[in-house]
Amino acid sequence: MSTAPNDTRTMLVPPRNWETKSPHGFCPVGGMFGSSTADYSNEIRCLLATRLRGAALLLLGGFLAFLLRYPFVDIPGKSEFVIPHAAVVVVLAGLAVLLFRHRGLSLGQLRAVELAVFGVPAVFFILLQYLRVYHCPMELRTHQAGAFPGETVIPWLILVQLYGFFIPNTWQRSAAVILLMCSVPLISAWTASSHCPFVHEALMNGGLSAMVLWMGIGAAVSTYGTHRFGLLRREAFEAKRFGVYTLRERLGSGGMGDVYVAEHQLLKRRCAIKLIKGDKAGDPNTIARFESEVQSAARLTHPNTIEIYDYGVTRDGTFYYVMEYLPGLNLQEVVERYGPLPPERVVHLLKQVCSALGEAHAAGLIHRDIKPGNIFAAERGGLYDFAKLLDFGLVKSLKPDADAIHLTQQGSVVGSPLFAAPEAAVDGEPTSQSDIYSLGATAYYLLTGRAVFPGDNALKVLFAHAQEQPQPLSTHLPDVPRDLEAVIMQCLAKQPEDRYATVGALEQALASCRLPREWTQINAKNWWSNTPEDHRPAEGEPESDETAVTAVMNVPG
Repeated sequence: MSTAPNDTRTMLVPPRNWETKSPHGFCPVGGMFGSSTADYSNEIRCLLATRLRGAALLLLGGFLAFLLRYPFVDIPGKSEFVIPHAAVVVVLAGLAVLLFRHRGLSLGQLRAVELAVFGVPAVFFILLQYLRVYHCPMELRTHQAGAFPGETVIPWLILVQLYGFFIPNTWQRSAAVILLMCSVPLISAWTASSHCPFVHEALMNGGLSAMVLWMGIGAAVSTYGTHRFGLLRREAFEAKRFGVYTLRERLGSGGMGDVYVAEHQLLKRRCAIKLIKGDKAGDPNTIARFESEVQSAARLTHPNTIEIYDYGVTRDGTFYYVMEYLPGLNLQEVVERYGPLPPERVVHLLKQVCSALGEAHAAGLIHRDIKPGNIFAAERGGLYDFAKLLDFGLVKSLKPDADAIHLTQQGSVVGSPLFAAPEAAVDGEPTSQSDIYSLGATAYYLLTGRAVFPGDNALKVLFAHAQEQPQPLSTHLPDVPRDLEAVIMQCLAKQPEDRYATVGALEQALASCRLPREWTQINAKNWWSNTPEDHRPAEGEPESDETAVTAVMNVPG
């Protein structure tokens, strides 16, 4: 794979012959960043633990139900069945507790538990067969002889099917275990017949051949089921791989595609991947447009702009691009959860955004979708409230190349109506001053907790941006610094020429505002330290995928 996102498009095709040794398939315990073989082994380990828990509970429920049945039925010699039966219930309950309380068991330990989960019932079935044969009253032996093949086979068939369909295996290992399980009742039945004439007579009169056929069919069905489920697991695992990237959990969806947490297998780095939906990716113009947008955005290197690592197209036409994965919250969520921000924090964040936009505008790119949801407060390198400008999905170049004129401008629309500039709402031709207007509308929202022109009807909101004068900030926030209010209201001027000429000039104006206090790293760190832990940016890797959902939720469209 090419690591230079602005190179020619890289065709990434997952190999068709992944090693079979190599959950959503996401296991949070160990082995997350290994090779494909180790990664697949870890997936099998997680799946085996889950399936063993289910099998143990199912067997426990079945044995417990039959144990509770004893007082209500008259079974010859049942007093001898109760104690071993109760012992099986106790052992299965202990194994279930072990599997639920210790979720970090290794694959070898899980295989040992697997042996116990299926071995203990198997031993009980052998004992049950013995007790039925050797302790059957003389007057019931004729009846017992006729029922012997079916009563022997049925519990083993259930156990075999449960093993085949629950336990992830290669078909070779599964076949070996299942054949062993199927041979045990046949061997024990033949042994019993050599000591008990009535059993021998029943087996010689068709009972043995019926048992062989039943167990053979059961073994074949169970082994085939294991093989098919194994293939489906492998296909699902491969489907989550895009070249050297492995998809983990889906974070969200948008009009154009889906967003996933992903991992780079070689660099051992967590990232986020946007996949363009199949119905969109089928249009060559759509792919060309997104490719052009990604290449444009990837040229930006400002630290306050989200970094795009890579992009590509798979053989089936799925277009995707890879970006950094951020711990923290976007400003929309910060306001919704914790209320409006103090002026000094708003200025601290927006100065960083202005700096990032300055590079984009100098490169001839306008964002067109500046809004609180596209500004992320993250932790980077020990710095808190490190602003990241997200989602250049609506980016527009002011210097299109010669081929760009031939691309269909599908999806070339304004961003959120609540933060759209008047000129974008009227004639759809935004400029760099349009981003400045959206920054002003964003600041208005961050300070007051309400949009400049609230409303649920997009057309009415766009019309208000074009025709109505916004209420002064002081109407909703009486103690707002007057110079900060003047800066924001100038950003919200109807005519582009009445706003700041550049985002650099806006950044200087924000820096010149006389604020009651300064927003320092100590303030930022203290604020994040007092937020709920699942939303707090952590050092290094984020503790939870949920903390980064909004970093990649804004799928274009």
